[in-house]
Amino acid sequence: MLIRLIVPGEYARVEDLNASLEAVLNRHGMARAIRDDVRLIVEELASNAIDYGGEPATGAAQHELSVDISIEDGLLHLEFRDTGAPFDPLSAPEPDIDADIRDRAIGGLGVYLIRQLAHRITYQRIDACNVLRVSLRIPQPESEP
Repeated sequence: MLIRLIVPGEYARVEDLNASLEAVLNRHGMARAIRDDVRLIVEELASNAIDYGGEPATGAAQHELSVDISIEDGLLHLEFRDTGAPFDPLSAPEPDIDADIRDRAIGGLGVYLIRQLAHRITYQRIDACNVLRVSLRIPQPESEP
């Protein structure tokens, strides 16, 4: 594992989380595209956990969010945990992106975008935590002629 970051489930702390992740990924030579994808994923998942998590399942005073990052076999692995109420974002129906914008339901595009970016994505409920694992392919650097 490269790093585990844990923050309170507050909007003000999501930027702190992303800044720390950005620094770690930059230090390990990750391309801007991967760093931007990670930012989008973390912002979406953290926002969902904060907005829809309800009362913390562990009896804690507030939600806690954590992100583990590791690199293995050309994949960047993110493990996102929150202590909110059980919720599997992968069970939500996919949005009808072909429908007119005025006819679409509000929400649902964030998880849709994460699915499009991810090589693999899974959800489990483990020890009173929602655990979402997202794997992204690390692009190979272009070789120079």
